[in-house]
Amino acid sequence: MNNTSKTHLFCVPSAGSSASIFAAWDKVSTDSIRVIALEYPGHGRKIQQPLSHDPDFLAAHFATEILAYGDVPYALFGHSVGASLIWHIEAKLKSLHAHHDLLLKIVSARPAPDFQQSIRHYGQMTDAQIIQELKLYNNFPDEILNNAHALNFFLPIIKNDFLLSDQMCCKAPNKSTAALISIYGQDDPYLDHPAVMDGWQKYSERWLGTYRCEGDHFYFLRADVLKQTLHIIENNIFSIMQNTSV
Repeated sequence: MNNTSKTHLFCVPSAGSSASIFAAWDKVSTDSIRVIALEYPGHGRKIQQPLSHDPDFLAAHFATEILAYGDVPYALFGHSVGASLIWHIEAKLKSLHAHHDLLLKIVSARPAPDFQQSIRHYGQMTDAQIIQELKLYNNFPDEILNNAHALNFFLPIIKNDFLLSDQMCCKAPNKSTAALISIYGQDDPYLDHPAVMDGWQKYSERWLGTYRCEGDHFYFLRADVLKQTLHIIENNIFSIMQNTSV
């Protein structure tokens, strides 16, 4: 790989998260990768924008941002809900004839479509059920859970994102021509068997395998595991580019 030309790694957050969850990535990645965290409307630095749970709208929104970075080889990393959304982003880029630079897709901590029964209908949860669900996430801050004002602000965001998840559970994605890997934390309460992540191989013509890391649903928040995660991604990108250049 030519280190003078960085591959872009576009990262799509999970439900209730913002681009800030990837803040440490670009500091840890090597000179061959530029990490670019995408932000949902109504989250983080786009908090003033209206929320949306329409995957096609969000895919168009993100495709426009990706294209603004120019004609550069890139990968798509989607965490949890974001993992399903990268299929919609790829489809939008294909419709714009702009998917040829897509080297790799990375599904993170999202059950394969055949194993999504347990995460369907999250959008129908009551506030109390949502709060109970959030307690399963080690990453979710107690200062929000224990603060009524903060919860009132946050609950519409997480409800929106759960509705987004429901939208993408309704229909299995098309088989992709892009190379695909999956990564997850071994202690993730939603991923109790490797088959739950291995099942993604049905949705790519270029399946490169599943990688299990230490940690839970937000495994990459551990500094050592983040380094391992980026190493996995960079090695796969390097291999793809080497094979493409032969």
